[in-house]
Amino acid sequence: MPEGVCQIQVSHSDRDALEAIVQQLLDQRLIACGQVLGPVTSCFRWEGEVQREQEWLALLKTSAALAPDVQARIAELHPYDVPEILVTEVAGGHPPYLRWVLEQTSGGLPGSAAG
Repeated sequence: MPEGVCQIQVSHSDRDALEAIVQQLLDQRLIACGQVLGPVTSCFRWEGEVQREQEWLALLKTSAALAPDVQARIAELHPYDVPEILVTEVAGGHPPYLRWVLEQTSGGLPGSAAG
C-alpha cells in the first residue's frame, strides 16, 4: 500500500471491549483516531449456519505504513476467531486532516483535529 492515509474497519459484539482496543491503539500511536458506531446488525454465515448478531463498528484512521501493524495488533486483542479487519486506502480528503493523521501516527506533535 502506498504512503498515505487509510481507514481500518473492525467490528465487535462488546462496545466496551472495542473501545478498549481503540484506546490501546491510540496509546501505542498506531492510530490517530477511532470512532465507535452502533449498534449495527451483522448477518453472516458461520460454521454452516446463518447468524444475526448485534455488533459495534470502529473506524480507525492511520497511516498506510502502519496498517499491517494495526491489523496485527487488532488480531492479537480481538476475541473472535476471524475478526473483521478491513483496510481502505483513502484516495483524498481535507489536506490538513490527512496531515494530522500522519503526524499523530509518526510520533509528531499533538494536533488539535478531532475524529
